[in-house]
Amino acid sequence: MANVGNKEYLLIENDRTQNMDFSERVISIGTGTYMIYKGVRELLKKPLLALGQVAIGSALLYRGATGNCELKKLVSQNSQHEGRAEFI
Repeated sequence: MANVGNKEYLLIENDRTQNMDFSERVISIGTGTYMIYKGVRELLKKPLLALGQVAIGSALLYRGATGNCELKKLVSQNSQHEGRAEFI
């Protein structure tokens, strides 16, 4: 969280570890929240599927809240090294 004046803001984009845009973060938070809601609602009907939904929703919610996506970081690192030739 970033401090601006006396207030703390969660979705402010000034941290160097963040690699997601504001819109990506909002979509990730919304989707994660909805998946958690659906998973909790279906917990007694389909417990295994519901736990999977809650787990994925939690990961999306965390991704959106922190603004850091490890998969996106990994893909961008691999695309930077794509031009190099590797010899075995």
